[in-house]
Amino acid sequence: MSNVKSAVKPSQALNLDVQQQKNFIKFWESLGEKTSTTVRFFDRTDYYSVHGEDSHLAAKCIFKSVSNIKTMKPDSNAGLDYLCLSKGNYEILLRELLLVKLFRAELFKRKNNDSRSNDWHLEAKGSPGNLIQFESVLFNNNEMDIGTTLIALNFKLQDQQKKVGVASVDANERVISIIEFIDDDFFSELEAIIVLLGPKECVLPTADGEFKTIKKLLDRNNVMVTMTKKTDFNLEKSDLVQDLNKLLKFEKGQQENAQTLPEMSKTVAMSALGAALKYLNLIGDSCNLGHFEMKLLDLKRFVHLDAAAVSALNLHPKPGTLINSSAYKWHSILGVLDRCKTAQGHRLMAQWVKQPLRNESIIKDRHDIVQCFIDASTARTDLHDSYMKRMPDVMVLCKKLMRKKACLKDLYRLYQVVARIPKILAILSDLLNPAVDSVIVSPMKETFGDLKLFKQMVEQVIDAEGIKRGEYFIRPSFDTELETVKASMDEVEEKINKKLKAAASDLNLDAGTAIKLEYVAHHGYHFRITLSNESVLRKNTKYKTLDAVKGGVRFNTDALVALNDEFNEARKAYEEQQQSIVEEVIRVALGYLAPLSCLNGQLAQLDCLLSFAIAAISAPICYTRPTMSPEGNGVMEFKQLRHPCLELQEDVTFIPNDCSFKKEETHMSIITGPNMGGKSTYIRSVGAAVLMAQVGSFVPCEYANISIVDCILGRVGADDNINKGLSTFMVEMIETAQIIRTATENSLVVIDELGRGTSTYEGCGIAWSIAEHLAKVTKCFTLFATHFHEITELAAYVPTVKNSHMVAVADSENFTLLYQVKPGVMDKSFGIHVAKLANFPQRVVEEAQKIYDETDDHKSDDEKKSTKYLQAMDILDKIDASSVDDIVAIVQKTLVH
Repeated sequence: MSNVKSAVKPSQALNLDVQQQKNFIKFWESLGEKTSTTVRFFDRTDYYSVHGEDSHLAAKCIFKSVSNIKTMKPDSNAGLDYLCLSKGNYEILLRELLLVKLFRAELFKRKNNDSRSNDWHLEAKGSPGNLIQFESVLFNNNEMDIGTTLIALNFKLQDQQKKVGVASVDANERVISIIEFIDDDFFSELEAIIVLLGPKECVLPTADGEFKTIKKLLDRNNVMVTMTKKTDFNLEKSDLVQDLNKLLKFEKGQQENAQTLPEMSKTVAMSALGAALKYLNLIGDSCNLGHFEMKLLDLKRFVHLDAAAVSALNLHPKPGTLINSSAYKWHSILGVLDRCKTAQGHRLMAQWVKQPLRNESIIKDRHDIVQCFIDASTARTDLHDSYMKRMPDVMVLCKKLMRKKACLKDLYRLYQVVARIPKILAILSDLLNPAVDSVIVSPMKETFGDLKLFKQMVEQVIDAEGIKRGEYFIRPSFDTELETVKASMDEVEEKINKKLKAAASDLNLDAGTAIKLEYVAHHGYHFRITLSNESVLRKNTKYKTLDAVKGGVRFNTDALVALNDEFNEARKAYEEQQQSIVEEVIRVALGYLAPLSCLNGQLAQLDCLLSFAIAAISAPICYTRPTMSPEGNGVMEFKQLRHPCLELQEDVTFIPNDCSFKKEETHMSIITGPNMGGKSTYIRSVGAAVLMAQVGSFVPCEYANISIVDCILGRVGADDNINKGLSTFMVEMIETAQIIRTATENSLVVIDELGRGTSTYEGCGIAWSIAEHLAKVTKCFTLFATHFHEITELAAYVPTVKNSHMVAVADSENFTLLYQVKPGVMDKSFGIHVAKLANFPQRVVEEAQKIYDETDDHKSDDEKKSTKYLQAMDILDKIDASSVDDIVAIVQKTLVH
């Protein structure tokens, strides 16, 4: 490391002498071991420092190099690496760690302000699901465009079944969700809930037995796991009720006792809630008291999505992808649909995409509103580009109100939101659309009615004239002493204006045009002239140049400096006098927290629905409104379907295809074809279109008729999960087992290349068995892409199975992929042609062709089919595909061995 570190004398390290360095190293070592995903910061008043391995991580994140790392080495013993961070770099790194990398952070601070003291204590700690102590740093100057949900879970055995309880806490939205359910050995339902809630962190009892399985499941879904004592999950019921009575916001007329709430009957989930509340320490923060809502989570409202389907459909962008980047728009379904202008809209869109609806009427309402916005281009543009674009993050402002850290500027920003609502309502009402009126206009009108007094209060209290100058003051007429101080300020300002006239006359420039009087915080009042007039100052010594900026040269005089001092003194007196009034105004504003939070949700919903419309008209070919049929109607038909992400890529001309399923006629489509021929893209397109339709979006096709599905389940891709210790085949079996257990006749299943992780014929047997079970027993709509041509024989035995293939044209010289889906079976393999496309060395291709000819082509087609089919049947005899239990038994056996 010596070649990359700067040489630093011991006495210079962090401005500490040798003994102070020794003391700090001793303190650092006393902190003991920590996980590699925890970073410790030290607040040194004017800057921050990180040490040891943390300094290397920080240097790579911030500077993309470790050359800035230095070493504290007060004696001949091993030294301690360190890196200094400015306040800005500290904030950037903290956001990267907590919001992107999903690390933990600890902040140490001295108990006194002595920069050389070694009296450090833990000031704050945070994790992806517990950002409370770092909120002021993370979101003070940034909008919060991601959610930070934390869950805690527990389970117990009941009648030989696993009863799982989950408590979800969203500290930002101030919502507690409770659910309790019976799950299987693979915790399939739990995984669906994790997908639904999208938590950043999960609190678990110390892992042993089944909790180790749950921890692996959470790791697989990229949820940070925090292990706590088992006793944290055994909070006395009376203590939990007491805590909830303090936290919850009870409705008018409701008995203010959590004991009476239906959620309290979910004992396993409530034990998890106790652990979550202790971990977050919500009770310890008085700002949380009386602001939380608790509800039961109803899974039947949403489509069941497993983690494999989320991955297969590219639901989310890669971690760290910026919302305003071009890649965000076509890397995922979320990126395609999220054209929101507000932070609250971004958060809600991410939630909606994970929670496709099963309620036909709600889906229809969303489609009606999207259609209305598509048709009303002027209203859409005004709302999206003018009103939504200027909306601040109301939730962040409400959090500042709760913590009593809001200032008059924050209050005015909330006022601006409320003040814009009548114009938004006018635009929406003019659309004369019943769905828009019932879903958006009526609720927003009611909320605005609750906020009218808030609007009037701000108008009466805040000085509108000061805001024009970027200053936020209480109106002088609000208090007699303020009026007196304001009169002094006005008197000084009058003198300053006279100085402008005098300077204009002296320099022979027109006041207000060629020479202007301006005010900025760090200069106070000053004069400004254009750069072209700068020469008039050179020979006039009484004018002192401050700086030269793009807008001109800024300067002042001794007299103006003196008047500035006088004005600032009066201004300071004004601010001190108004402070008690500001505090009272903030206290009154807190009473409007509920309707402000409600308005935040309504604006987010409007932003999302506008976003659906923008996405529909911005596509290369406009999206189509799907016809939705009730769940169980058994129809799924697409004409000229496209993949929403791929068609947005530059230089891509997407080849659309049709897809048709109908109950008792076609349940399964087996797709064959060459690698790179478009099989995976085709089946993903169908899954993506169904999800988009049930979220409320239009879909990328010419025509769509979709029966509402209860599940979207997938197995696409063949990646090892090395970090989790799982092979390709292991991942395949885990995901397929969940499909078998979960799918119903109203589900959509997409499977790609099942069985490739083991021997050819065993893989074929397992793939056949699963395909046959889905076609004959489950009878769900299934898209089954495979290289096992033997499986296409299933169509001869099951009438509802149809074969199709991706078209390719080949001769001795050329090989062309057409990316079109046609009925029937692909008549030959094109593996060697694909190898040629990949620029394999010629001798390798020739050797492959030779081996292929020797081992395969000397047999007749009938002979080859017969041999392979009999070998596959031998495997199937052992599996007994008629029973899902037998399939699962094989999967379980595979996982064990």
